[in-house]
Amino acid sequence: MIDLFKKGFFTGMGLIIITAEEVEKRVNSLVEKGKLSAEEGENLIREFIKKSEDQQVETHEWISKSIKSAMESLDIAGKEQVENLEARISSLEDRVSTLESLQMGEEKKPQ
Repeated sequence: MIDLFKKGFFTGMGLIIITAEEVEKRVNSLVEKGKLSAEEGENLIREFIKKSEDQQVETHEWISKSIKSAMESLDIAGKEQVENLEARISSLEDRVSTLESLQMGEEKKPQ
């Protein structure tokens, strides 16, 4: 599921890059034709890039929230929950091992 979101995200990023290149070509064409000044063209390109970057951040946040929401609704444990469970299991394994060692030591004692 996460891979699907990643693929969609990176596909979107690829489209943004292609679009940015296309915008730059068109703006440069307008500058060459004299319909825009070089400064206006540069400002348009910078503005487009800034808006694209802002959109990228918003999209990333939206995807993160969507994944978290989907995981919660599907009742899937997150990384932190899994790490906590692993720590508890390790602790319990250590306790069991200690108890087994104590039990074996008592069984070997002469009675």
